[in-house]
Amino acid sequence: MMCARCGKDIFKFYTCNYCKRKVCNDCVKSSRRISRTQRIFICKDDWSKMSSRKLFKRTTKETV
Repeated sequence: MMCARCGKDIFKFYTCNYCKRKVCNDCVKSSRRISRTQRIFICKDDWSKMSSRKLFKRTTKETV
């Protein structure tokens, strides 16, 4: 499988919750644990978009 952002071959991928792309560990900017079993991820491209970053920072268990 290939990373949708950088094009590297990856074995484990994370899905960005804002652009829905499958990205590698190097392309994930930040992640947050919402509950014991649920995590959200944001890629570096969406981190540079202020609207996506604001959504990521204010996300709680109720909003996901």
